[in-house]
Amino acid sequence: MFRMTPCYLLVAILVGAPCIGATDETASAPVKVPQAGSLFMYPERIPLEGGGFFNAERGMLFVPANRSKASSEVISIEVYRFRRLSSADPAAPPIFYLHGGPSFGGLERSLRNLGTFEERWLPLVGVSDVVVVSQRGIGPSKPTTTIDVSVPPTPLNRSHDSDTAAKAFRRSLVTEKTAWEQLGVDLTGFTVLEAAEDLNDVRKALGYSKVVLWGGSFGSHWGMAFMRTHPELVERAILRGMEGPDHTYDHPGHIWNVYRRVAEEAENAPELAGMVPEGGLIRALETVVERIDEKPMTVEVEGSDAGGSHKVLIDGEVVRRLARGYSGELSAWPADVITMYRGNFGPAAERIVQIFERSGARSSTASFFMLDCGSGITSERLAEYQRDPAASLLRRMNWWYIEGCPVWGSDLGDDFRRNFETDIPTVIVHGTWDTSTPYENALELLPFFKQSKFVPVLRGPHGAIRAAMNASTEFKIGLLHFAATGDTSRLPNEVEMPAIEWVVPDVSAEVD
Repeated sequence: MFRMTPCYLLVAILVGAPCIGATDETASAPVKVPQAGSLFMYPERIPLEGGGFFNAERGMLFVPANRSKASSEVISIEVYRFRRLSSADPAAPPIFYLHGGPSFGGLERSLRNLGTFEERWLPLVGVSDVVVVSQRGIGPSKPTTTIDVSVPPTPLNRSHDSDTAAKAFRRSLVTEKTAWEQLGVDLTGFTVLEAAEDLNDVRKALGYSKVVLWGGSFGSHWGMAFMRTHPELVERAILRGMEGPDHTYDHPGHIWNVYRRVAEEAENAPELAGMVPEGGLIRALETVVERIDEKPMTVEVEGSDAGGSHKVLIDGEVVRRLARGYSGELSAWPADVITMYRGNFGPAAERIVQIFERSGARSSTASFFMLDCGSGITSERLAEYQRDPAASLLRRMNWWYIEGCPVWGSDLGDDFRRNFETDIPTVIVHGTWDTSTPYENALELLPFFKQSKFVPVLRGPHGAIRAAMNASTEFKIGLLHFAATGDTSRLPNEVEMPAIEWVVPDVSAEVD
């Protein structure tokens, strides 16, 4: 195990920076960069809700920034390890847990909340060791490639100039990319294939022969990259919110299918009886767009700042941006559509003002763009997306990628984006109401997983595994049994989430 003083660790992480509080003698000494593969771990106590602590390990693994370059600098990846309970099978491979994003901010903050460890991690350590690997260039890993992205404001009283907004966005990305390059950070190695090799280096450093992968969203994409490059090292996998090799950009038609499924259920809900327009919610939204395209309007609402009221332009572009609702919850989406259909745009305008007041710089990371833009999209799939009728409604979907990815020059190529066959035993869990990675992603990938068990979660969200474990004891027991043994026989064929409680619109509101 690699050990260092806190000051030495700081120097290793901030390459070339002297230690804080160092003497002149130590400050002028040559900087010793840790060798790739070196691991520094230390004890971490996690407070438990019922009192006491769970003893964990936390540390940094040092890896090459770009393994294709012999002279690559070294970066660090944070690692947590939770040791298995004494009741777990000592022969069970460790669970490597892969978060999504790519935007994982680390575990420290969440583990401060009492009950988090018991809810999320205690069931897994009943199976085996659990290793949580952070993402390169993000969160607690170093360097953390934080950038401030200029976000174009939502229009209030003017037409939306998409070309001007795109140029401003790209300029801010060029500035941020250049700043990291001037610091000597080689961003070209920040791809999901290099991140897959990070997993392998963690495995080797901790002394494991094989692993069980457990990942969702980008974590499933990351896990599939490891399954493709190192199939012999994966005992089995548990994946949800599937993001395949060519799924980084979201399919507008498949995302819109979620709202079609939501509409079908909402239209039969007793609490919304008599409120749904004739023709249904989808047709109602289309009608709203048609009306506003023909006759835009201005709505005056109070702002939250000291500037008083705002006049908000409601035009076709704005309504299309609100097609997925302005309240932020699927349970409120039907009410949002009904409210706009009835001509009441006050609540929508209030939401536009909130977005406008928060416009400006938004924190992200260069690594987010390099990882996702590297995975990219095939030209054939992008053309399919642009032809889909839903693209005319969900116009800003994939906007960050389409406008931003050319700046970063990160592309793994179409060979990477081809689906691959695998015989690794895999449980795939996907929510039918997943608005981040559409359900159809799982349906497309299933034929390539030759030894898989698919568990749809009806009404399930993006976090379908946790939702299903909370909703179904049978599923929870079956999934943990699979994680421990590879046996899928105890898993149900599907899980149904409880019926949703719909938000009821205020149809009594006066509309001018």
